[in-house]
Amino acid sequence: MAPRFVCLICHNEIAHPGAECPYCKSRSFLAEGATPRILAAVFGVMLLLFVATGFYTRSFNRQSGERGRQHYESAQALAALSDYEQAVEHYRDALLYSRDNPDYRLGLALALYESERHAEALNHLMELRPDDPTSGIVNKLLGRLAAGEGRVDEAVTYYRTAAYGRWTEDADRERLQSRLELADLLDRNGRMRQLTAELLDLLDVMPDDKAVRRRLAVLLLRAQIADRASALFREWLDDEPRNREALVGRAEAEFLLGNYLTARTHFNRAQAVRKEESAAERIALCSAVIELDPLRRGNISIEERFRRSRVLVARAAGFVNHCRNPLGDTFVGPLPEVPADLAGPLGRALDLLEQGGVRTRATAASVEANILLAEEAWNARAAVCSAIEYDDEPLRLVLAVVVDLGEHR
Repeated sequence: MAPRFVCLICHNEIAHPGAECPYCKSRSFLAEGATPRILAAVFGVMLLLFVATGFYTRSFNRQSGERGRQHYESAQALAALSDYEQAVEHYRDALLYSRDNPDYRLGLALALYESERHAEALNHLMELRPDDPTSGIVNKLLGRLAAGEGRVDEAVTYYRTAAYGRWTEDADRERLQSRLELADLLDRNGRMRQLTAELLDLLDVMPDDKAVRRRLAVLLLRAQIADRASALFREWLDDEPRNREALVGRAEAEFLLGNYLTARTHFNRAQAVRKEESAAERIALCSAVIELDPLRRGNISIEERFRRSRVLVARAAGFVNHCRNPLGDTFVGPLPEVPADLAGPLGRALDLLEQGGVRTRATAASVEANILLAEEAWNARAAVCSAIEYDDEPLRLVLAVVVDLGEHR
């Protein structure tokens, strides 16, 4: 039997040892010939799929973007008509097509705020702020929300950021409005020191807008920056001489400045426009101060000035005695002992009143001496008057004026 030889690779029969295996050769030929075509086909299919997928993705994104823009534009139009509830739905639909669009999310937050859905608005604003911490509109809305919830310190921080932050449109006007809202917040919460500082800064950038200047006049009066408030109320009255708010504002500013005659004039003008009890009370108080003031400018004789100065002494001593004995003649028992720091001023005041003015000539020096004596008794009243809810407002105001005048003479 003839020997058989096999291929060491595929174990098929070969002619002799070392002969080329026809099976291995044919398989090699098939593999070498098929590889380029197969690879080309595979890569072709892959490229086609890639192009088709890219085209589909771009087409989908374009359509999604277009639909998102359509919803956004619809929402903007509805918001312009103050239909915020419908606007919210369109803003939400817009975000479905573009969740990362900050304009869509800001629009939704604004619509939610206007719809008084403040908790939802706050969530969207807090998501927006980390990406743009100096955004004016975002910080102003956060300031309003914090103020509405009583978080005053947070609101102040947000408003200040808005006042100096980034605005895309009408930046100067928006910054000014943010500062005015901050001033209103400080006023409502009684933070007068902060309000004063804010208003003094605002005066340096005050615009020509009449509405803003009038709003500032009111705030300045609230902060008792009376001279600047009076000037702005005067501007207001130049345009509207019979505006009652401006008349009362000017009167109150002049009252704070101690210009009681000017204050009374403007209160009277306000009453001519429309009568109110509060203005009538202010007129009476101004008149009482004017008639009591011994140093008031005008054609007042030295005898009248002297008489008024003695009235000051009498009222100061009478105020202290009222504090010692608020029950008057109905009080039974000895009066409280006069404290040492009050005994001297009160005793001198009572001695002067007992003299009856007979031995004292009416001179500028005697008028000033009486005023100083009244001031001394008035300033020492705290020793016996701390627990008494009682005031002599005309006396207090006159002494404040005459002492100030004396310090500047």
